[in-house]
Amino acid sequence: MSFLYPRVVAFNRPATQPGVGAQGYGGHTQATETLLFAGIPASIQERREGTNSTVGLPGDAQRPTWYVFIPKTALALGSIKDRDIMIDDVGLRYMVVAPYFDNFGYRLTVATLEA
Repeated sequence: MSFLYPRVVAFNRPATQPGVGAQGYGGHTQATETLLFAGIPASIQERREGTNSTVGLPGDAQRPTWYVFIPKTALALGSIKDRDIMIDDVGLRYMVVAPYFDNFGYRLTVATLEA
């Protein structure tokens, strides 16, 4: 941890569902995730905008999205992919929506996952 990267995150990757035909539940569960990286320094910053529900009910709230900055020395290019799961140091879970890598490291756009 540092002044610029005060948080610590970990990344999991959901398992792929092989096979065709009649099978059991094929959706994502925490039990099928594989740990990729742990102890990664990060800065988590809220984005001003979020995503709206596709249903559009009057009481629906926006789903918050966040920017996550990770230094270049912590993860190499290609380490993080769309739909990877990020867990922060307080146990909140996020899905990676858009990983972007530049000279400073990763800038991830992540969406909060429901509990």
